[in-house]
Amino acid sequence: MTKKDNLNELWINVGKYRTRFIAKGVGQPLILVHGLGSSLETWKHNIDYFSNYFRVYALDMLGFGFADKPRIDYKIDIFVEFLKDFLDALKLYSVNLIGNSLGGLIALLFSLKYESRVNKLILESASGLETEARDIIKSFMGDWWTLSKIKNFYKIVYYRPIIDEKTLESRFELINNPDAKYAYISTLNMPRDWADLPEKLKAFKKQTLIIWGKNDKIIPVKYAYEYHRLIENSKLVIFDETGHVPHAEKPEEFNKVVVDFLIR
Repeated sequence: MTKKDNLNELWINVGKYRTRFIAKGVGQPLILVHGLGSSLETWKHNIDYFSNYFRVYALDMLGFGFADKPRIDYKIDIFVEFLKDFLDALKLYSVNLIGNSLGGLIALLFSLKYESRVNKLILESASGLETEARDIIKSFMGDWWTLSKIKNFYKIVYYRPIIDEKTLESRFELINNPDAKYAYISTLNMPRDWADLPEKLKAFKKQTLIIWGKNDKIIPVKYAYEYHRLIENSKLVIFDETGHVPHAEKPEEFNKVVVDFLIR
């Protein structure tokens, strides 16, 4: 691992790939997993608070942010194993996990496959049960994103605008290159290899916190209630006037709910 100049960033080899991450704080490991097309920057309003209680790790998932973007067929198992390999590389064998959107599905499937390695799980606006999210994204994206398309898309991602023009431009720049485009589209179109998820969840006993925005237009709140029904040992928290990314839209409330759940 080497530290990037002037930034609190680290780099690590994960199997045959390389990724960027941030580590901060001391205590039990807390891993933050972002969603489709995102990066570790999405957690900028959460890391400092969490680091008062935990050793926090936020990473760029394979294919996104500044992680390697190989020309492979992206499938959900690839992301689950990448997360495992990331934890193995850091010798982290017992962790708490937070996943947003696609990151929620990755964290959940990791927890199902490697249950002994997870203490507690937080699912935030998690994909997996829904079937319409990719069609909603494609309806805004068309053949590929432009800056104006991204601006329109983010109008429904959040309940109210919270991202400035400069941040939108930087997000667009991050995904607007051939390798990033390939990884994004491949992930968006990946096969739904988790059809047995509802059945598996009936036997899942891990303590789970489910957080959702009441006004989520990407993955509607009805799926929060479905996850809560399927996961026996779960707690459900719904944020009013909140869209698809509660951790960014209401970070103070989100941070407190998460820490209260993890330390009790």
